[in-house]
Amino acid sequence: MNQFRACILFVLLVGATIVSAVPTFDGRYSIGALIPGLSSLQALREGHSRKSAPRHLNVRPPSLKVLTDVVGNLTITTGAAGVPLFYIHRNRLWRYINETSIHAVNIVNGTEEAPGTNQIPLQMMLEEKLGGIDGGVWKWKGTMLIYQLGKFNNSGVYYDCMLPKGGHGLLTFLEGYVFGSEV
Repeated sequence: MNQFRACILFVLLVGATIVSAVPTFDGRYSIGALIPGLSSLQALREGHSRKSAPRHLNVRPPSLKVLTDVVGNLTITTGAAGVPLFYIHRNRLWRYINETSIHAVNIVNGTEEAPGTNQIPLQMMLEEKLGGIDGGVWKWKGTMLIYQLGKFNNSGVYYDCMLPKGGHGLLTFLEGYVFGSEV
């Protein structure tokens, strides 16, 4: 009988040890621990003041209402409408929505030359599937988010601009890159 009690006690102790080793999400862990590099992307502008409201990369669909689970033009927003999370995986930039849904951040060619330049701007679009310019690489250089295509990159500079057809969009240029050739 003592051997039976000892066996039951042993099984209970092993079971308690296994249960205590299973991680829980009671505030001790964060989603950032599950997806390396997952964070919001804060935009700083020239003359930035710590007193100004934080500005974050977000999506603004045609309705101009900021939503957290739709695709559309990426732009910079302020306010409490929700701050989406982004991460880089396999040189691509992604927006995390939940465990089963992510959206691709694609770079697409603009349709018109930027006034005063001979460059076509590249626009950041949030889409359900990979698309846009093929071969570009997203990476971090310090706190700057860099888009690089071959030996050209944008130096981490983005412009929140009015688009010709209305609405806002996030645009960038590759230094020294014009229509597939060097300047």
